[in-house]
Amino acid sequence: MREFYSGSEKMASLVNGSYKTIKILSRLGIKPGFGENSVSEVCQSNAVSPYIFLSICNVSDFHDYKPNVEGVKNKEVSDLVRYLRLSHNEFINKDIPSVEFCISKITSSEGANPKHSDILKHFFEEYREELESHFNYEEKTVFPYVTGILSGVRKEGFSIEKFEENHTNIEAKLSDLKNILLKYLPAGYPSDVVYEVLAKLYILEEEFENHAHIEDRLLVPLVAHLEKTGEIIKNGR
Repeated sequence: MREFYSGSEKMASLVNGSYKTIKILSRLGIKPGFGENSVSEVCQSNAVSPYIFLSICNVSDFHDYKPNVEGVKNKEVSDLVRYLRLSHNEFINKDIPSVEFCISKITSSEGANPKHSDILKHFFEEYREELESHFNYEEKTVFPYVTGILSGVRKEGFSIEKFEENHTNIEAKLSDLKNILLKYLPAGYPSDVVYEVLAKLYILEEEFENHAHIEDRLLVPLVAHLEKTGEIIKNGR
């Protein structure tokens, strides 16, 4: 069984072993050209917390990984919130428009059935609205709450436990959309575009599940620890 990723591991080896790492690197602003440098060395040279990078990678690839929340630093939590916000931005401004473009090509194709096209567009719009609502809640309520704690200000009437209790499953509508394309779309639609959008949806589903895992298994424990102890270490780990 593979051990969890560590700071002494070469960054190039870690990336070669897990393609998911590429998006993590991109969202954290870590530039390529690693040479023989270790994970810790690459993170430090890019002003990114090695702890947060490794925790995100380990949560993403190992279901039994539990992060150590003792001695959490202000910058580490800030790096995590920044990563989650950049993930939202990528989902909304890149991934969803890419799916929408494919849906538009399908529904406007020659021989498209207006009834089936309307159903497909309706499910896509419902999915996008639910996704945007989910992210807006986090952007306007959860993340400001976390940054407030880092600044020594705690909003009354809210806790990270409430977020965890109300953490919605954004994959359900995605599953409905996939099923329409797989099971109920009649012949006559461009199969190459249908398969293209299906591939995008399967990748997105994996991405969203991983995103939820990072929030549930990393953000929530870190913030809960801060709520309980009020412990913030500004320098060093």
